[in-house]
Amino acid sequence: MRQLRYPPRLLYGDYLRSVAGLFVGLGALIAVPPSLPVVAIFGSLAGLFAVFGLRTLHRHRLRVAVTEEAIACRGAVTKVIAWRDLDEVKLRYFGSRRSKWRPAGSGFMQLTLKGGGTGMTFESTIEGFDWLAGRAAVALRARGLEFDPATATNLIDLGIDPDDPGTPGGTASDGCHSPTNSL
Repeated sequence: MRQLRYPPRLLYGDYLRSVAGLFVGLGALIAVPPSLPVVAIFGSLAGLFAVFGLRTLHRHRLRVAVTEEAIACRGAVTKVIAWRDLDEVKLRYFGSRRSKWRPAGSGFMQLTLKGGGTGMTFESTIEGFDWLAGRAAVALRARGLEFDPATATNLIDLGIDPDDPGTPGGTASDGCHSPTNSL
């Protein structure tokens, strides 16, 4: 079994942004005489940053366990997808620029897994993201299912061949033969 989580050091910036946004939104609501436009704008801003802070807390507490049979997430709720039930793998890139010459990039990837009536989404900042994407690719190909074109392209960008399902049953030594995630 392999366990994955979001490194706390990468989440501290999100916590700071959340607190700063709340400070600005709530500060304006307290400092400015209430009116509908002020409450609508700064109340929405404070609410948005509060949700962002809760989302960051959720990622901080999230634990992911990957075995040969399934992937399980324990956070606010526990979700389990058996690899044999995996129906869909989507790998998306989000960012303003995409350049192979800028390995640090200015965006992030998001991996979505669906199967057995359950869905899970992971951002590229989770430890072992490229390994997880490779493991999901092996599981989907073992079922004989295809990737959508965007996912196939993004897998290639991670160094994962979407047409090579690995060894039978998805038991490749590390799930894929991909380079370290540089996002």
